[in-house]
Parts: sequence; structure tokens; C-alpha cells
Amino acid sequence: MNKLFISNWKMNLTLAEGISFSNEISRTINKSIINGNIEIVICPPFISIPNCFQVLKSVAKIGAQDVSSMHDAKGAYTGEISAKMISDYADYVIIGHSERRINLKETNHDVSLKGINVIKNNMIPILCIGETETQRDSGEYISVLLNQLRESSKGFEKNMIVAYEPIWAIGSGNSCKTAQIIEISKQVKSSYGDETPFIYGGSVNEDNCKEILDQKEIDGVLVGSASLSLDSFSKMISLIDSE
Repeated sequence: MNKLFISNWKMNLTLAEGISFSNEISRTINKSIINGNIEIVICPPFISIPNCFQVLKSVAKIGAQDVSSMHDAKGAYTGEISAKMISDYADYVIIGHSERRINLKETNHDVSLKGINVIKNNMIPILCIGETETQRDSGEYISVLLNQLRESSKGFEKNMIVAYEPIWAIGSGNSCKTAQIIEISKQVKSSYGDETPFIYGGSVNEDNCKEILDQKEIDGVLVGSASLSLDSFSKMISLIDSE
């Protein structure tokens, strides 16, 4: 399968900025000779998804950063965005990111409902799991992660991408060691099958992305702040594509 390079913009870039950046990305990718072993996915804020789709559709897929757990299509849910609303543009949806689990108190059950809604609308959930530094240091991280994965994927266990994002690594500048990532990949694939894509996120940047993706056990990366710089984005794509 192709290696996945997923760029999560988080709560960054206005609509105008997002369109401008998408145009820059499109020009950058078109100037590169992509050898066909990378699938690039851009995850803008909801407001930018339709416009970014139009700019990027020839060079990248679109993903959403979240989706409603309330209903897969429509209803009296003020402020919510349904899976159906984004399905004309997005192929992927990030669910269960630790920033939402922590800041918005999302539960494993909430995440599972979102995943079911994503599947109903023919998109692929990117299900995030991750442990705290305390849980890792205590040695219980494997059971924590597998329980989180099991509870969060109820109803769509065989139709997902698993994104391992250790909470202690996100935005810290301290990425997991490659051996630590491979350990989690083996646990996930042992439980859910070798065909389940496993990707890593957590301070991925131009210095470590190629080493991570060179591992056969790792199927992609989920990149945050490093993908918001055109220079960094371009360097990561070039490094990955240099094989």
C-alpha cells in the first residue's frame, strides 16, 4: 500500500490563508516527480474544506479534522457538522484526537459513534490513540492503548486507519523512538490484522519523517505544525519520495 502523509492544520489558517497555502502546496507537488508510493492527505478546518478540495483535488486527498457524533446526516444539532455534509469533499476523517479527548472531554463511546457515522458516508476514519507520560512510565501503556482502541472502534473495527499519537510527544518536539512506534504497530496489527494501516503522529518533522516511514511496520505519518510551513512540507515530501 502507499505510504500516507497526512497534514493536520488544526485550528490554523483563515479561509483566504488556506486557499493561498493550498495553491502553494499544489504548485510544489506538481513540480515534484511523485513516484506513486505516497498518498497525501490535507486536513483543513471545516470552513476551508470545499475550497481546498477544489485547489488540491488533482494532487491530494482531503480529510476532515472531526465530525459530529450526533447524527450522520442532519438534525437539530446547533453548531455540528455531519459526516454527510463533508462526504462530497473528504475521503478521510480524524477522530479521537487527544486534543479533543482532553480539551472537549470526548469519550471512547463518542469516538465510536463518530467512526460509525464516517463509515456510513463512505469515508475512512483515522482513529487516534495515545497514552500519557505517566501511563508509559508505569508500564501500563500497552493495555491502555489497546483498551482505548477497542472501545473507540466499536462498530467499525476493520475499516479504519489507526494513528498512534502519544500524548507526551504531541507538540513537544520529542518524537517517539522508532522502536517504540514499531512496538505499538505490532500490537495493533496483531489484534486487528496486518491489513489495518498504522500511522504515527507526534512531533513528526523533516528530521525524522523519512526514518519513520522507512519502517515496514509503519504505514504513514500524521503531521501537525511541521506541515504548516511550505518549506518543511516540501522537504518532507521530497525526502519521502526520494526512495
